[in-house]
This record gives sequence, structure tokens and C-alpha cells, in this order.
Amino acid sequence: MYNDLKRMSDESEEKYIWRLGQLKDSGVLDMDWDEITDLINREFRDDTPYKEAAYRKPYSSAKRFYEAGVFGSKSGSSSDEGIIDEIRNERHELRKEKQRLFDERAALNKILRENARYEQDIDNLKDALLGIGTERYIKYMPIKRISDSDLVVCLSDLHIGGNWCSVSGIYNTEIAKQRLETYLAKIIEIGERHNAQKCYVVGLGDYISGSIHKTIAIQNRENVVEQIKTVCELVADFVYEIGKHFAEVEVHMVAGNHSRIDKKEDALTDERLDNLVIWFIKHILEPYDNIKVEDDEIDSTYVSFFVRDHLFFGCHGDYDTPTEASVGKLCMYAGMMPKVILTGHKHFPAMTEISGIKVIQSGSLCGSGDDYTRQKRLKGKPSQTVLVYNNTGIEAYYPVELD
Repeated sequence: MYNDLKRMSDESEEKYIWRLGQLKDSGVLDMDWDEITDLINREFRDDTPYKEAAYRKPYSSAKRFYEAGVFGSKSGSSSDEGIIDEIRNERHELRKEKQRLFDERAALNKILRENARYEQDIDNLKDALLGIGTERYIKYMPIKRISDSDLVVCLSDLHIGGNWCSVSGIYNTEIAKQRLETYLAKIIEIGERHNAQKCYVVGLGDYISGSIHKTIAIQNRENVVEQIKTVCELVADFVYEIGKHFAEVEVHMVAGNHSRIDKKEDALTDERLDNLVIWFIKHILEPYDNIKVEDDEIDSTYVSFFVRDHLFFGCHGDYDTPTEASVGKLCMYAGMMPKVILTGHKHFPAMTEISGIKVIQSGSLCGSGDDYTRQKRLKGKPSQTVLVYNNTGIEAYYPVELD
């Protein structure tokens, strides 16, 4: 942009007037003749300033003669016209740059507005969940025990939404609810038997049936959205009831492969619908002080936590299997050596030890009977797993079978 409007060292008054007038006429100089007059007066006559007509009229006359061709060709050979063309091009570039900045600012403002609306929607949803939790549940005084043992409760492979009836098993959402009630009663009984002080609820994934295969989608009674809604309520109710019977309840959860939203080769690791469950229960159970829901894990494929100062890992089992090679890779990846690793995924309970690490595999709530287990000739009872853990390690191991 042309910024230097001062008179050049070799510029006469007439040339100065002519240059400013040409700049004004070309649109480069956005000033009227009163403002141009102030410039000229400052350069030539501060003491006795002229009025604008003293400059405008001579310029207009000179321009009329110039355009009539009296002074020769006006077809771009003069240095003034070259300067004006250069300034005009710079002005166009400036306008384009201003437009680009305007477009960028408009796009940024749109993103900021959308983010603000999204954050407001999330805050509103959190408030709604908090209100639901307050209305849905009754405040209680938890049973407080002081002891040297805690419970570790596995919650694995619920497959809510699955619906089948075959010679090797029957399952639907109502059966899932009944089995969770039976499991809850067994947890309370085990806690009382061992005088357990604290309870760790560890979700090991596959809370929903999902729709990762066509056969699964056909078998499902509910669509994926309904599955998420149902399992969020079931798990929240389950944790709430546990909270009544222990001094403290700590919840950790990982996602399973059945909740991915794309085919295996295209699915993003962190993009699994199971991750919504812990977010839901965290906010709906917020009013209950003895329930702590941990949702700030560093990596979504495994959770880590301490029980009696001993490190635990929890993972679904689709990435990590109970083998020496797999356990070694998980430990090197995490940069830590746990005392216990909890997994699910395989749908049957098991316990083994690898290089001093106890690997506990929990069963499934759904059991067998679906199309996959029938094709693979797999059959087993539904079950979940409870550990009693004291200052030295695993005191008791309960594979809780469910009808």
C-alpha cells in the first residue's frame, strides 16, 4: 500500500499537486480535496495556507488538457502512471489479503460458536444426568468396615442387546438384568464373608452387543443406541447398589471390540461406544461421595490402578492375551510391572501366572448360544469373577456362575 504522501526531494509544488490528484482519481488515495489541501499546505505554506480550490482548480485544468492530449500521449509511458499502476496492484493485493483474513476470521468464529454450543450441550447433559441421579436414587449411609481386605469385582462381556435362544443358551436384556441382580447379591455376600472394606469395580469391555457383524445385528433385539442407553442404566444401578455395602467404591472401565463403530480394519482404537458408559455413570453417580468413577486413564486400551499398594492392569483381551509374549509386551508398553492383570473377551473364567504376574480371565454375562458359539461348537455357563485381595495378594478367587 502507498503510505508515503510527503513531497519528494526533487518534487515541485505542481508535480506534488499532480501526483496527489492522480492518486485520488485512481482510487488509491482515499482522501477528499480538503484533506489533500492540508497535505500541500504543510509542505509549502504553513504560514499562509490556501483553500482547496487553489489546488483543485489548477489540477482540474491541467487534467483536462492532459486528457485532451495537449501534452502528448498519456498511454502509460510516464513514470507517474507506472507508480500509479504499481500502487493500484498493491491495493488490489491488500484487498485480497483483507478478504482472506475476513474469511478466516468468519470460519474461526463459526468453529468457536459450534464449540461453545457443543460445550454448553455437554454441560447441560451433565446437569441433566446429575438431576436424574438425584431423582433416580435415594441417598444412603454406606456400610463402613475397617479390615485388611478388599474386593475386586469384574464386570465383563455383558453384550446387552443380544437376543438368542438355542440348545446351548438363552439370552436377552431381561435375563441380563436378572443375572446382574444375582451377581450383586453374591458380591454383597462375599464382601460380608471376608469383611471387605473397599470394592473395586473393573469393567472389562463388551458391555453392548454392538453390530460389528451382520449375524450379530440380526440377532440383536435393540439397536446400538438403545443398547447404550440400557447398559448405562444397568451399570449405574449396579454400582449404586454396591456403594451401599462398602466404605468406598472405585470404578475403572475399558472398552471392548464389540462396541467399535466401523469394521475392524478401519476402526479407530479410541472410537468405541463402550467409552460412553463410564462417562454416563460418572455424572449420574456424582452425588454419592463414597463412589469414585475414574475416567482419566492415559490409554483407552487398558486401565491401571492400585489395590492395597499393588498395581493392577485391566484390559478387554482383544489386544492382550494370557501368554508370556503378550503379557511381556503389555508390561513393556505400559512401562510398569503389575501384580495382577484382569481380562475378559474369551467368555470363560481362567486363572494363570506368568513370570510372577497373576492373570485373571473373567467369564461373560451372556454365556453361549449365539450364532458364533454355535458355529465354533463353544459352550459354557455365564459367569463373572470376584477377587478378595489383602496386603499380600489374592486371598480368594470366586468364579461366580450365573443361571
